[in-house]
Amino acid sequence: MIQINPQSNNNSSIETVCHFGPQGGLFGILTTPDDACAVKDAPIALILNAGIVHRVGPFRLHVDLARQLADAGYSTLRLDLSGLGDSAQRTGKIETPNRAELDVRDAMDYLQNETGVDRFVIIGLCSGAYNAHQVSVKDDRIVGSVFMDGIVFRTLGFFVRHKIGRLLRPRFWRNAIKRRLMGENAPGSETAGESLAEGEFFGEDLDKDDVVRDLESLMKRGVRMLFLYTDGYDDICGRSQFKEMYGLLPDEGQLQVEYYPKSEHTFRIIENRQAACGRVTSWMTGQFGS
Repeated sequence: MIQINPQSNNNSSIETVCHFGPQGGLFGILTTPDDACAVKDAPIALILNAGIVHRVGPFRLHVDLARQLADAGYSTLRLDLSGLGDSAQRTGKIETPNRAELDVRDAMDYLQNETGVDRFVIIGLCSGAYNAHQVSVKDDRIVGSVFMDGIVFRTLGFFVRHKIGRLLRPRFWRNAIKRRLMGENAPGSETAGESLAEGEFFGEDLDKDDVVRDLESLMKRGVRMLFLYTDGYDDICGRSQFKEMYGLLPDEGQLQVEYYPKSEHTFRIIENRQAACGRVTSWMTGQFGS
């Protein structure tokens, strides 16, 4: 592999700058473990951009995750999709409306040519989870997927739990008082600065039946999946919503679901960030060895 500016960090892993794709316009950081602790025949993890945040991830989530995975023996590529971070915009005719599919394919082709590894795990948060879903169903080299606050659909159970849960939260009453005293757009009120809705991230043409078919296809292919949701994600309320949405029952094997009731969507608080990184790492070692 061509290594440009390899850098050692405190976690005894190596971080290498990578250029790949059309005219070398795509950019990523490959984090590799020390040879002594590398897991034999392990897949390489790819971490996609979350929204427009570049490869470090929100509050350096992706950096922390990549280094923790390296400590567990796994290599990870944190890539910038075309037009984001340090990756150039794609030019010319694009064969798919979702450029992320092409970017990830180029990343896997590059890593396969350089390392000989032909199995990959794809990890994404929010819009990154949406892109991870799209790529996973179209490329058989994906053997594992981690969807963090990804595609969800509101259910009857969501509305029941959401309404009751709001009434039990001190924050709800505090914000209600603020809105009463200062107006609907009071700082800190739930109506001020609301997060983007599902349709704005993923488009309004998502069909639940299509998503169900995609997940069933991944199950038949043997793809290992981890769905990780947070309370800070507006469209989901509780782990039980997964079965309500998709009719699939999570287990401790191929299909695992985790819900963090006290975590914000972007893992701003370090304890929540550590919990998420730890969960993904333990899932990797459980599925692909240690």
